Amino acid sequence: LISCYPEVVGRVYIVPQPAPNWLLRSNLKRTKSNRSSLGLKLFYPAAHYPHKNHHLLSAITHSNLWFMSELVLTIPKELNPNPEVNWIKCVGALDPSSVLDMYKNTDGLLFLSFTESLGFPLIEAMWVGLPIICPELPYARTLCGNIAIYFNPADINSLSSAITELNQRKQNGWWPDWSTQLAAIPKDWDVVADMMLAVACQAKFRQYAGEIIND
Repeated sequence: LISCYPEVVGRVYIVPQPAPNWLLRSNLKRTKSNRSSLGLKLFYPAAHYPHKNHHLLSAITHSNLWFMSELVLTIPKELNPNPEVNWIKCVGALDPSSVLDMYKNTDGLLFLSFTESLGFPLIEAMWVGLPIICPELPYARTLCGNIAIYFNPADINSLSSAITELNQRKQNGWWPDWSTQLAAIPKDWDVVADMMLAVACQAKFRQYAGEIIND
């Protein structure tokens, strides 16, 4: 925005958003894996847009070497990027209660997207306390810091390595601590409203100060 419109320099404010209300109300907090299976169960909540990068999964071969028991995608079955892989499950769009059930019973969030304006599922997964595998891209690094497991979103072998790493960490009892990242995320929408009011009051003060100087 600033590079396209230099005149807004100094007048752009970033107000982060919290997890959605349905998730905040759930008080769901995960502190460990609740599955003993050797294979991972991962969840990727995303519509079937090109930038969501479901197509990367079409490059999976030798699926028995992936340490996976299930990958749940929220896209229609007919859009399955790799029907030959029996652990890819396409369930269509889910309502909030079904998403909560997934967050309660998954080993982690898988995020494949090439680009995001914010990346709500990343915030949701951090708030719940889940492990995250996501692209080595600025939007993901900004949100997830050094706690997520990163991969090259254009390289299927890089994704395989990331999943292998999470599986190894799971076997060693690892679980992420998102407290530092969540400190930058508002705890609820009341905090967001306070931040927006502070911006508005600051802008009004600047306008008032400018009128005094002009007078």
